[in-house]
Amino acid sequence: MNHLAYIKRSLCLLSLSLVLPLFASPAHAEKEKPAKAKPTSYREMILSNQPTLYWNFEASLPEGYPSVAADKKQPLKALVHGQSPKSAAGPRPSEFPLFDNKNNAAQFKAGAGYLRVVDPGEKSPLDFTAGDSITVEAWINLNSTDAGRHYYIIGKGRTNRKGVARDNQNYALRVTGSEISFLFRGKPDKKDVKPDYHRWTSTGAGISAHNWHHVAVTYTFGKKKSLNAYVDGQSVKGKWDMGGDTTYAPVVDNDEVWIGSSMGGSARSSFDGLMDELAVYRKVLPAKEITAHFKYVTPKPTIDWTSVPSDRVQVDIYEGIPNKKSWQFRPPRLAETFTQPHFTLIEIPNRYSEKGVKVDRPDPFLVRAMCNLTLPKGKKRILVRARNGSRLYIDDKLVAETAFHNISGSAHGTVFDVDLSLAPNIRPLHRGDHEKVIEYTGDGKPHRVRFEMIVGGSRHRPDFGETAVFIGDPGKDFQLLTPSDKVVMLTDEDWLPFARQYRYDQIAINAERRQAASKKEAEYWDWRHKLAKEEVLKQPQVKVPAAAKGLRANNAIDHFINQRLSKENAKQSAPLSDLAFLRRLSLDTTGTIPAPELVKEYLAQKPENRRSFAIERLLNDPAWADNWVGYWQDVLAENPNIVNPTLNNTGPFRWWIHESFYDNKPFDRFLTELVMMEGSKYFGGPAGFEMASQNDAPMAAKAHIIGQAFLGLNMKCARCHDAPFHDFKQRDLFSLAAMLKRSPQGVPKTSSIPGFDPKSNSMLVSVTLLPGENVTPEWTFEELVKPGKFPANYLRSEKDTREKLAAIITSPQNDRFANVLVNRVWKRYLGHGLVEPVDDWDGQDPSHPELLKYLSQQFVLNGYDMKQLARMIFESDLYQREASTDLTTVQGLFDTTYNFSSPVLRRMEAEQIVDSLFAVCGKPLDAGRMCIDIDGSRDYHSSLDLGTPRRAWQFTSPSNERDRPSLALPFGQPFITLMKTFGWRDTRQSPQTVREYASTALQPAILANGVLGQRFTRLSDDSSFTELALQEQSLETLINETVMKTLTRKPTAEELKLFTELLQPGYAERVNSSAEIVSRERLPRNLVGWSNHLSPRANEIKVELEAAVKKGDPPTQRLNDDWRNRYEDMLWSLLNSPEFIFVP
Repeated sequence: MNHLAYIKRSLCLLSLSLVLPLFASPAHAEKEKPAKAKPTSYREMILSNQPTLYWNFEASLPEGYPSVAADKKQPLKALVHGQSPKSAAGPRPSEFPLFDNKNNAAQFKAGAGYLRVVDPGEKSPLDFTAGDSITVEAWINLNSTDAGRHYYIIGKGRTNRKGVARDNQNYALRVTGSEISFLFRGKPDKKDVKPDYHRWTSTGAGISAHNWHHVAVTYTFGKKKSLNAYVDGQSVKGKWDMGGDTTYAPVVDNDEVWIGSSMGGSARSSFDGLMDELAVYRKVLPAKEITAHFKYVTPKPTIDWTSVPSDRVQVDIYEGIPNKKSWQFRPPRLAETFTQPHFTLIEIPNRYSEKGVKVDRPDPFLVRAMCNLTLPKGKKRILVRARNGSRLYIDDKLVAETAFHNISGSAHGTVFDVDLSLAPNIRPLHRGDHEKVIEYTGDGKPHRVRFEMIVGGSRHRPDFGETAVFIGDPGKDFQLLTPSDKVVMLTDEDWLPFARQYRYDQIAINAERRQAASKKEAEYWDWRHKLAKEEVLKQPQVKVPAAAKGLRANNAIDHFINQRLSKENAKQSAPLSDLAFLRRLSLDTTGTIPAPELVKEYLAQKPENRRSFAIERLLNDPAWADNWVGYWQDVLAENPNIVNPTLNNTGPFRWWIHESFYDNKPFDRFLTELVMMEGSKYFGGPAGFEMASQNDAPMAAKAHIIGQAFLGLNMKCARCHDAPFHDFKQRDLFSLAAMLKRSPQGVPKTSSIPGFDPKSNSMLVSVTLLPGENVTPEWTFEELVKPGKFPANYLRSEKDTREKLAAIITSPQNDRFANVLVNRVWKRYLGHGLVEPVDDWDGQDPSHPELLKYLSQQFVLNGYDMKQLARMIFESDLYQREASTDLTTVQGLFDTTYNFSSPVLRRMEAEQIVDSLFAVCGKPLDAGRMCIDIDGSRDYHSSLDLGTPRRAWQFTSPSNERDRPSLALPFGQPFITLMKTFGWRDTRQSPQTVREYASTALQPAILANGVLGQRFTRLSDDSSFTELALQEQSLETLINETVMKTLTRKPTAEELKLFTELLQPGYAERVNSSAEIVSRERLPRNLVGWSNHLSPRANEIKVELEAAVKKGDPPTQRLNDDWRNRYEDMLWSLLNSPEFIFVP
């Protein structure tokens, strides 16, 4: 290169070196700018994505919560409606490291209050239409995840506000059960297309109660397949299960955005729990961004084995696990702990609210049973049986595991044969349960034994089946694993009585839990009763008449009765004998004839103390509750259906009735709990009363029941028109219904007279309500009581019309409530009411008005105590007299002139006949479970399990309208048939107080020849008469004991002679000393349920079982057959004596 060229090249490079920086400087400057700072808090993380609405619930003002992302020019604030959400701890470290340790959340109580954001107007930032994208996210911690309940997080529209369309859901994010749900109402392109809701619901989201979850949904309206949902940072699948995916725009108007509720603030559509970090965006957030909003650090689970007992089994109940068939979940929340003697979980104690009402546990939940247990030395086998997924650990090592419940409810399942290979006398595995056997070599030293099982889930009942852990030697029978010395073998002979006692023990355990849970509630009702007492004492007190000359009297009741008897110159009937009184009293208190032990204890008392002793003893007997349940099942139309609910089926609130009488619950509280309809709906709480399946106006049906039961108002006709024979209008019934509904009650077309013409004058009845008309909630029966202002704190929620209705009915100013209840008890114990009919007081006058008023005042003054009322009646001379057998008196049941010179002769109720039969012979009912879905494969909404009856009130309809043998209940059917013959109803679509008592030819026939009569008389090895016959005693003693045991009296001389002639031959040789108790034939029980009932083998099994039931109990071999047959003839004659089924 020459010199000139070199100079040119140098100058060129110099020029470039000066010019290039000029072009490079902007890029260089960009690189020099400080990098965008990463968000340092969760709030900054959300704000960096520019949300339209954002509430972090850290600060609340009296008027509401300001949106952190609110436009300063157009501020948006969440205003408080009702009760303001309380501030509570939100997600915090160490589990949730994205938050600080002072992070707070808003606590919502379902039905108590919510937040509302007013729409600024047309095309506001709150409105979404076709083409708009939306992201909604929030942190939630629910108190429950009830299936079928919609927990609204946020939604626009569907508020049910006045002046706004009802079906105007612009969008809504909800939790349904344990799933996330997105909802809007479409706006079709064409006018002739009916608008429809479009709902997307996740599948397997696993949202659990009492745990913090992050939920998010993104969607572009009008664009199919654009919805994405996330739970805890993970994408979840789902489907459009209503309306389908669509290109339609959502409906848009200026309705409000509500946080925590919808549909007028309905509790069933309200959020219940904690909410935090709620944000709405007008764009789709990327999945990566949403995932970044959730971070969770799993804490290490620990068990303090030093506090676990070695002489009892500690059972922990954990809540807040996802509804998944998996053991992969966060450490759940410990809800409660109790101890028991063994590794068995047939049932667990109930959960109760602060009001003492049974409530459901979150579904599913986890049970953990633990013990520092000494395992026997040597080679052993351990057997685990469980209804759902379970695990057994020894010294924290997993040694056995059973599968999760996986039986289909399709009805086409397999009937499995009984497997007896594990042990020679093993109790067969219950259908629906799984089992696992392991070999284990014990060293005779203590070990940490832990058993866990997940209960419920997937809308299955929270059943336990026959869950237990057993241990045994190889090739021999298993026995229950327990730290106690009690041996329970896994055989039918041991397991069945053990299970019966286990279930019975739960009654007392649950009573203790109710009392502990409801201490404040009891204090509230004590205060209410104090106010009621003060109010009654302000009223003129009824003066008790003076004693009538020449007439017996024990208390004030007799003085009122004798006053009239004296005026009419009428005579009292003769006093009952001591034993006849005891039999009557026992039937009226416990529902059974007295046990021989009670008779002996009773006769051991001084004659002047016997009756008072018996009254106190029997009033405090737990069976008091059993005797009342059947009565109130009729009155309140309790009507559960064990499979596929039909017309007017309710939940099984029988358990709440039983618990109420077991606790001797004051009756104003009883009525209030019934009206409030809270607690468990399908598993025994008063919420079951709320159900009325396939009824077009359920609350109208409930209003009819309540009015008739507690006010003597029979408004049956007022359901469809104004009552022609009563002073009720249809509006009266529907006003009460509206109070129960907590909103206006519409009149359905089906609750109106078909073809009614309002202009016609030819109608025989009057119609003043037209179909479709809405009736507002109000009390219209001011002739009974005029509602005034209640004292402060009398009502927990002054706007709750249900609570207001209950307060009005139970008001001490409302004499009718106490009068009706007193009259019901009077009728039940004396056979005739002071007012008749007891459930229809329209135009009826009391036969003894002053007595009725006196007893009603005493009832209120004693805190609405039913036992105290019963005690007054039992102590009266009237109750202790012989019953009238005059046919005209017995039949004249609606005679207001009846003077009560004697009680009216009564026949045992159907339940009392059954319960007395088995109380006398000492046999268990052995009726099988009142359940078709024995393996728990079906949705609990469509199949109930009413348990294994121990008393007659626990039976129900077999619901086998299909008449399929495979759906029959062969062991329960004989009980149902006998009770129906004696007036019991297996279905109760309407309320009833007085049953059908007409005598029929079937009644003596079924006692003489039916299955239950045969079981009573058959001297099998489990009969108490067999044990009586085996005793060393004289024949006269045996006859005396048998008659006393059956008829509660000594035999007459003629009876003694007759029975001696019958039993004397062969009496000395009656005992077969070489014979032993023979094990019963093994029957194929618990093998057939709904899930396999279409199998031909299922029919065969049920036919086989029915034949076994008809065959009856096997006779004992310990008594000579010929003599045994003659003793059974004696029992048959006593059973079929009219004396057995009539109350003395």
